[in-house]
Amino acid sequence: MAITKFVPEIWSAQLLSVLSKSLVFAGSPCVNRNYEGDIAARGDTVHIVSIADPTISDYTKDSDLSVQVLTDDEQTMVIDQAKSFAFEIDDIDRRQAQSGGALMSEAANRAAFGLRDVADKYVRDLMIGGVDSDNVLGVIDGTTASNVYDDLIVPAGVALDEQNVPTEGRWLVLTPAAYGKLQLDDRFIKANESGTSALHNGVVGDANGFVILKSNNAKIASRSVTVTNTSGTKTLTGSAGDFSQADVGRAVTGTGVASSSTVVSVNADGSVATLNNNTSAAVTSATVAAGEVAIAGSPIATSYAEQISKVEAFRPEKRFADALKGLHLYGGKVVRSEALVVASVKTS
Repeated sequence: MAITKFVPEIWSAQLLSVLSKSLVFAGSPCVNRNYEGDIAARGDTVHIVSIADPTISDYTKDSDLSVQVLTDDEQTMVIDQAKSFAFEIDDIDRRQAQSGGALMSEAANRAAFGLRDVADKYVRDLMIGGVDSDNVLGVIDGTTASNVYDDLIVPAGVALDEQNVPTEGRWLVLTPAAYGKLQLDDRFIKANESGTSALHNGVVGDANGFVILKSNNAKIASRSVTVTNTSGTKTLTGSAGDFSQADVGRAVTGTGVASSSTVVSVNADGSVATLNNNTSAAVTSATVAAGEVAIAGSPIATSYAEQISKVEAFRPEKRFADALKGLHLYGGKVVRSEALVVASVKTS
């Protein structure tokens, strides 16, 4: 029996369910889906309109009011991410497996996991790139439990308070290592005591008004950056987006980069990173080391929209096999940069 007898919409619903249960950065409570709507094809655009605040002025008796003409502003969220999968299972393999249907289901679930992981990192990078520069905490020494609480969680709450971000729905994503340090602090309310562990994927507790989540996607891989520089300066200059606020505190190595150099600041547009050490010669290459990041915020900060556009079961023309292919469309936008906080975390 070929899997073409299955209704593709059912596969679509199953895969979308796996995605929604697995997302951390791109799931609840970290993002909102206020503008998701109907996504038909890659390139669809969601228009997000906001209105200016009315001016509050003094009132004088028997005097005419000054009527303000309100202005609006528009942001656009483009559904520009298109990812796909396609696989087949030979009839012989399916027949010899204990359950051919289970084999196909497991493969479909693994495909959904792969899509989820890519989408989750996409939203993580959106948040890091979209945070307000005033809400970058820099490098946090997370080698002890008290530091994670005192130098990360409390300042993150203060930063959001100063931006008038609502206290409801605040969240904080940590790496497993940083979460492990936090577990040693008596002020941290464990998830099994607070009763929140079943609410969202990745939730592990509450602290200082934040729902705490953990994710391996809070680890940032090392990467080479294209830079231009001159001898004896403290900056690495690249294209916009070459660096991010999550790089603050991370080690930098490369030709012309002095030993023990770390990033101390990054331009808002990601074009320049400032080092704590002078370069000894003209920089011709640079690598930013791997590190950990902590991201906190409110669901009002980031909008995300996704859809499994198509999941199709088919029989390849030249094979005795059942096959499945799928397409995932999504996009996101940081619409309120002041409602995010980013820090680099050192746990060892």
